[in-house]
Amino acid sequence: MKKTYDVIIIGCGHAGAEAAAASCRRGAKTLVITKSESDIGAMSCNPSIGGVGKSQLVAEIDALDGIMGVAADCAGIQFRTLNASHGMAVRAVRAQIDRNEYHKIIKKMLSEYESIDFVFSDVIDIDLNSDIKLIACSNGDKYFSKSIVITTGTFTRGLIYQGNKTIESGRLDDFGKPQSNDKFISNILTRAGFSLMRLKTGTPARIKQGSIDFSVCSIQSGDVPVPQFSMLPSKCKMLPQMVCHLTHTNETTHEIIRENIKSAPMYNGEITGVGVRYCPSLEDKVMRFPHHNTHHVFLEPEGINSDLIYPNGISTSFGTDVQDKWIRSIPGLENCEISQYGYAIEYDAIDARVLKKTLEAKDINGLFFAGQINGTSGYEEAAAQGIVAGANAAAYALGVAPLVLDRTNSYIGVLIDDITTLGVDEPYRMFTARSEYRLTVRSDNATLRLTPLAIELGMCSNARREYFERHKSEINEIKNALNNTKIRRDDTGKKSLSDWIKISDEHIPEIRESFMQNYSERAIDSAITDVVYSGYIKRQMDDINSYRRDLELKIPLHIKYDKMPGLTNELIEKLNKTRPENMASAARISGMTPAALMVLLRMIKAGHDE
Repeated sequence: MKKTYDVIIIGCGHAGAEAAAASCRRGAKTLVITKSESDIGAMSCNPSIGGVGKSQLVAEIDALDGIMGVAADCAGIQFRTLNASHGMAVRAVRAQIDRNEYHKIIKKMLSEYESIDFVFSDVIDIDLNSDIKLIACSNGDKYFSKSIVITTGTFTRGLIYQGNKTIESGRLDDFGKPQSNDKFISNILTRAGFSLMRLKTGTPARIKQGSIDFSVCSIQSGDVPVPQFSMLPSKCKMLPQMVCHLTHTNETTHEIIRENIKSAPMYNGEITGVGVRYCPSLEDKVMRFPHHNTHHVFLEPEGINSDLIYPNGISTSFGTDVQDKWIRSIPGLENCEISQYGYAIEYDAIDARVLKKTLEAKDINGLFFAGQINGTSGYEEAAAQGIVAGANAAAYALGVAPLVLDRTNSYIGVLIDDITTLGVDEPYRMFTARSEYRLTVRSDNATLRLTPLAIELGMCSNARREYFERHKSEINEIKNALNNTKIRRDDTGKKSLSDWIKISDEHIPEIRESFMQNYSERAIDSAITDVVYSGYIKRQMDDINSYRRDLELKIPLHIKYDKMPGLTNELIEKLNKTRPENMASAARISGMTPAALMVLLRMIKAGHDE
């Protein structure tokens, strides 16, 4: 085992796995330090990937030659297209995943990189005071690197709550046993000057499949043909596809929760961390939305060979005695056998406003962060940060160009800009509504947008490059045919296929079918979508060009805002906290005024750093 590496990744969940793969693809000698082999690609909570906003992130990870989309396609046991009746800008794929199979595939994909090593241990100390950073592990070994990526998820001082029972742990394992948390990392970060906040998430119980009465539940089947995440042809055999089921809570369920609400840590003051607004616990749903008499419970299988069902929609912080009561009040679950009870977990996160757009700390060179430690929620958000942090940690170590994404070219850029400019006061989740340029950053054109950048930075496989060239060529050929092929449909004369598409959507199926013999469906759909949105895209490109001009106006990192007459004390405080890298980021700070932006602009043009 080598002792010195270009990049060391701490943690190997979704952020860490993607960071490690990106680092290797950029040519860095990479070490992954994580607690155990079972951490690699672990799906700690729900066994699913994708969804609205989230599948757009997966498409972009895939376009940068990342591993999440490929692994999800291989481990998926049910795939569905969401918003299928809507436009391509908000259409999404969601897949149920075989939890164990996904872990195996991620582990295999990482092991295929020749420049990667693994150490299974806790990190107990990091010396951040020199260019070559030292990491000490609990097994007694020490390792050195130029770059470090911290992806510790919910393990930073993780504290599990089940009613009045608390467990110092970052996660309960498959057998309900606690896994040690990371007090050391929190202490290291505090010592280095980082401010930490407490955030909260949760997970539901796991239920034995054979104990559920599915006959009273609705069946939810997957789509045929099966949609996929990755643009590359799958190298694996698709797993057998399974069905999910749907049941509902009822007034009895809600009454039990109301009667016992004072015993829920979320409501008795024990939990101080802020939870995910858009993925609330069941007790949160019942108390915040009393006008709803019922809530969905999605019964999702955890895998082909698993006897466990994940009841999506009923995460909780209640004790096991209360869970026993209200879970069995749900139709189909009256006689259920609970394999593992649900719990809430509270953990430390940094204020991501201390990070650059590369996810490197502004004040400590070579230190990068990705995932829930940055205040985000979700596998896809974590992986999206991981690919950026890993690529840039390698870039820093090797002295090559960084990977920088922004709001105009990706959802990943939106995510990073949001958390590093605005910060978070609750776990951040991606939605298509967060992107003001969502007509131009669709899932279907992720390859055209981002694969050229991956090629330029040398983090792209030959297979990905070949696919990009073929896909780009097909789209160009289809667009030429759409613009130049003219047909007559009525008395108004001949019009191009593009014109007929713009006149009415009813012409699209026939025109689409005419290309099916010679081109891929993905290329056809992408080309037609560009035609459908062409007028809107043109206007949006004007906005994008304006935004990019502001991106080019760089603000010196250590500029003295308190020396600028015309800025309020409130704005000086916010600017010092955020230290925006450019005028585009400064403009998005809460409370920023046109007058204040003019003050900044004058100072930048005058070349003042102080």
